[in-house]
Amino acid sequence: MNIVGCRALGLIVIGAVLYWLSVVVAMHLLEPEFNPVRDPMSAYVLGAYGPWMTTTYVALSAALLGLAYGLAKTLLRTRLTSTACLLFLVAAAANFVAGLFPMDFPPPPRTLSGRLHVLGGLLAFPTMTLGTFLFSLSFRRDEYWRTVSVPSLTLSAGIIGALHLGIVSLLTLGFGGYAQRLLIALLFAWMIVVSIRLTHFPRTAEESRRSVSLSS
Repeated sequence: MNIVGCRALGLIVIGAVLYWLSVVVAMHLLEPEFNPVRDPMSAYVLGAYGPWMTTTYVALSAALLGLAYGLAKTLLRTRLTSTACLLFLVAAAANFVAGLFPMDFPPPPRTLSGRLHVLGGLLAFPTMTLGTFLFSLSFRRDEYWRTVSVPSLTLSAGIIGALHLGIVSLLTLGFGGYAQRLLIALLFAWMIVVSIRLTHFPRTAEESRRSVSLSS
């Protein structure tokens, strides 16, 4: 991938993340009937401004696809990278399915739409979480990406912790909405860090990496 393509992908991902954040923040203000501590963000789809919330699923899927493609083209090709790319592809598809089918609120799911929404979420969150972790491990092995390996690995560890917190809170504590928002906030911080680095990917680093790969 040339430098223009890398910058374009990085900017697209950043734009998708900022769009998602803008809409969701607006939802919290426009639909105060939902409790952000307890209720999942999916519930906003059922409010008066639900169609806007639905568009955030498209934005997140686009961000995941953009990063998967950009990192596949700029990282050294290893099993870690390939697995992480596959996880992001699955996450993008699962997130899109969750957006197509509104949840049943309040839970538990009672309709086909609600069950498909839950299935999408059950696939999307773990695959996004594991994907960020594997990509972060891959960064440590790559000359260009090594500079973001520490912050990305730290954020991915936070995402893993937030996922576990969400599972526990759903089962016992009752603040699943807060845990979900924490996970998304850390995920988007990870995406921004990686996307900014992607926008600065130089042609010389790409050519150098290819020569090292061929010689090995």
